[in-house]
Amino acid sequence: MALLAAVSAPGHIHAVHGFLAAGKTTFARQLERDLPGLRFNTDEWVVALHGPDLGPEEFPGAARGITAELDRLWPRAAALGLHVVLDYGFWARRHRDALRAQAAALGVPLTLYALSVPADEARARIARRNREPGALHLSAEAYDRLWPRYEPPDADEAVVWVPQPDR
Repeated sequence: MALLAAVSAPGHIHAVHGFLAAGKTTFARQLERDLPGLRFNTDEWVVALHGPDLGPEEFPGAARGITAELDRLWPRAAALGLHVVLDYGFWARRHRDALRAQAAALGVPLTLYALSVPADEARARIARRNREPGALHLSAEAYDRLWPRYEPPDADEAVVWVPQPDR
């Protein structure tokens, strides 16, 4: 066992932060391929298990249940030495702080990536995504309704800002 420990790579947690349609999942998928890593995304599991058209009443409960299950899995993957990509959004500072504490308790390094786009671009991306088969549908009002829950990173938070590709 000591021999295996000596040759295995340490795990690393890669957390992706940003508001709706900022490009988080596109970036997380690329990161997953490039590392390689194991990506965890609540929205994809919600769609897989409940379909893309959950209403605003049902979505939060479904997402909480799935996130709770994913949160049981990814720490083990990180502790086993895998790169873990958390495509959760981490909208609230308290969630980012809790993740930092969890990473420290696991003894696993954490990188927090941040993405941002102007609101008009995000709304256009949501409209395009809503036309894709099997995509999680968001109403036109969702952006404005959810915006107050979003907390951008504070100056004291160590984040890696991800540049947006020209489209």
